[in-house]
Amino acid sequence: MVHGKRLNAQKFSVGGTPRKVLYHSDSRTLLVMRTGLTGASCSSDIVQIDPNNGILLSRFKCELGETAKCIQIAKIGSEQVLIVGTSKSTDRPMMPNGEAESIKGRLIVLSLDTLGSPHECSSFIPTSNLSSSSHTGSFPEIVGYANEDFSSNSMCSSPDDICYNQIQFEQIAGHLRSLTHVTFTGAVLAVYPYLDRYVLAAAGNTLSVFGFVNENPHRMKKYAVSRTRFTITCLKTYGSQIAAGDCRDGVLFCSYHENLRKLELIYADPAQRLVGDVVLLDCETAVVSDRRGSISVLSCPGLEVSESPEKNLAVQCSFFMGEIAMSIQKAAFKYRLPIGDETDPVLESAYNCVVASTLLGSVFVMIPLTSEEHQLLQDVQERLSLHPLTAPILGNDHAEFRRRGIPSGVPSILDGDMLVQFLELTSEQQQTVLDDGSSVKAPRRSISVFQVMRMLERVHYALN
Repeated sequence: MVHGKRLNAQKFSVGGTPRKVLYHSDSRTLLVMRTGLTGASCSSDIVQIDPNNGILLSRFKCELGETAKCIQIAKIGSEQVLIVGTSKSTDRPMMPNGEAESIKGRLIVLSLDTLGSPHECSSFIPTSNLSSSSHTGSFPEIVGYANEDFSSNSMCSSPDDICYNQIQFEQIAGHLRSLTHVTFTGAVLAVYPYLDRYVLAAAGNTLSVFGFVNENPHRMKKYAVSRTRFTITCLKTYGSQIAAGDCRDGVLFCSYHENLRKLELIYADPAQRLVGDVVLLDCETAVVSDRRGSISVLSCPGLEVSESPEKNLAVQCSFFMGEIAMSIQKAAFKYRLPIGDETDPVLESAYNCVVASTLLGSVFVMIPLTSEEHQLLQDVQERLSLHPLTAPILGNDHAEFRRRGIPSGVPSILDGDMLVQFLELTSEQQQTVLDDGSSVKAPRRSISVFQVMRMLERVHYALN
């Protein structure tokens, strides 16, 4: 990909270390999970920030010695809530062998319905004297004191109401208030909403399903529990399907039976995998990254009900990135082809793609191809990887590098960086690459430059 557009961006310091950022569309604000705070009251918190100027609008402090590990926005009935998972210890949440440490953690439910849009409070001007006593970041902070009772009906309309510099404490005292919480044996490393009425929480090697009695966010109830061998590090859902990332056993597919209130393991990873993150493309397909720098696509084969769920997922394709992808997201990819393409009657196309971001700051975009397109481009990739003009500069074996750690027989995901070099060659050089039969181990296959150019330009045009 190349930078095709420039975004107007603002930079402001938020203090501490931001671990996760969520956008709350209703209030048009950011919810930031911070750790590493230097204040004496807490070392981790959740804050609501106005993205226009970086002003802190509200805050929830974790307990002393408690660290927030994950956050997700969920909807319970008609009310929006923020689900927070924490660890009540500064030690590592798991042992070197993958087993969970015997520490405590909490699942906290915070209310979001009281969050107001910063545009509705544009006349509020925070001053430094309001936050000097408890300021832990380097940006203006509005502090509401929870030990004082304020009327929720008052709008600071009378001179007797408490109001400093037009900052109404009635409006901010209830922000990010805790509705309920549950304590676990194990750090809560992953939370996720499920079926619009449940919440999934992974604490240590325990996966729990929580519901809310009469859709009341104050009354949380545990409905089902399941245990894995090692610590669960990530959770994702698609419909009724649950994908749990085990730090050693790979991806586990589970399903929750509402009538029996029971979690059932359906599919399991065929190999041990140190899961970085996972995303479900549909009910039967998952994309998973591991801590060794690989990313794989797993799918569920057709199985009878009586068959064992042990190691029954099939690896469809893999790719060694050389970087650890810690975040994977499914995205809808839609583009319009150039008007001059008369050979293709469909000028607009849309499909699902996968976006992965790594610890080193790289972004990988993976798009689906048909088997015919994959075979054609794989032949081109083999030729490019050995041709003097496009081969790796240091003479490394490209195929061996991209297949590092991948079992034999598993197809490899194509390398877009290698293929895009074909577009940078002259017509004569392109023809030379395709005519070089010595670069292909399999029997030589006739490939036309027009066929390859048309396919690569379609993808290249869409990405740029």
